[in-house]
Amino acid sequence: MQGPQSFIAEAWTELAIGICFICLRLYFRATQVGFRGMTLDDFLVVVAGIFYVVETLAAHLIVAAWKGMGNNNFSSEQRKASAPGDVNWQHAVRGSKGHVVGWFMYTGLIWTLKGCWTIYYSRMTNGLRKMDMRIKVAWLLNGTTYLAAVCMILFKCWPLNRQWQIYPDPGNNCYPGASTLNVCFITALNTVTDIYLMAIPIPIICKAKLNLKKKISLFILFSGGWIVVIFGILRCVTLVTVPPTSPSESGQWSVRESFVAMLVSNAPMVFPLLKRWSNAALGLSSSHPSHTARSYPLDGYGSRTRENRKKSGFKHPLSIPMDTMGMAWASDEAIVKKDGEVEGEERKGGRERGVRVDGGIAILKTREYMVTEE
Repeated sequence: MQGPQSFIAEAWTELAIGICFICLRLYFRATQVGFRGMTLDDFLVVVAGIFYVVETLAAHLIVAAWKGMGNNNFSSEQRKASAPGDVNWQHAVRGSKGHVVGWFMYTGLIWTLKGCWTIYYSRMTNGLRKMDMRIKVAWLLNGTTYLAAVCMILFKCWPLNRQWQIYPDPGNNCYPGASTLNVCFITALNTVTDIYLMAIPIPIICKAKLNLKKKISLFILFSGGWIVVIFGILRCVTLVTVPPTSPSESGQWSVRESFVAMLVSNAPMVFPLLKRWSNAALGLSSSHPSHTARSYPLDGYGSRTRENRKKSGFKHPLSIPMDTMGMAWASDEAIVKKDGEVEGEERKGGRERGVRVDGGIAILKTREYMVTEE
């Protein structure tokens, strides 16, 4: 088991890095779209940061102040011999309460970040009919699984005060730091939702007319959730395999998983900014974002018949900049035509084509219209 001082240094270092990632994300978005152009996911990531701070503080107190104790750390004989005034009893009660708080903070953070991803995908695929249903399903899945997770934390052992009861033994379900049911259930919900969210952009990427290298880059960009899934599974295995009377490491593993989730969720915004700065420092390119980077124009998704697709070749709404990871960084509200020309006033007839660039992914939207004069 990791020593208390070692974990405390690890936890606060990870928190500092996570907060830095949030600040870099907000800076990037502010320089691209301005404060008024920020969307809900930019503000939700701040909420996730607050959850992360409280979760880290709870884990710190459990390890440093309450010696990693919980109501699971007693044998039958020790429970009978302990009294409410004993130091270990008090540490176990407070540690168990800390674990309950930590679980609420953990689920709040993880599901808030899922919401950020869903909003990001929604903005990226705005107006594409076949993607709208996937986004709606994502919101439904996020909401129902979050409620299920909260209900598990609260009602797996009721009344709530049994979750810090020492004597008589309340049973495994009432151990907030070591409940097998709690850990496995929330891990399963987390895994299912992450896999679904990562699957949302796959159909577009697969059918987009891009070379294999660019497709792989996009798959990597949108598959960072696998790292979180792996950490969650490792956490589950670790917690359910330790002896029941051993000090729980639930808080430590929650903080680590939250740290990874924070990095992965902000990476699409932070990595291009760091890349731009590093290139500028090395003199490889300008530190200012390019709004005229070449992209691959693709026809509208779901707006053409099958016969027309066969005649002209089916294309997808994703338009990938030359540098997938950050050469074309612009406001996701900007509609640009070829060579960076901004879409002007509406014409009386014909076809409008535009590319909306968002976090390195550009969406080409095609709209046909006809105006009649009476």
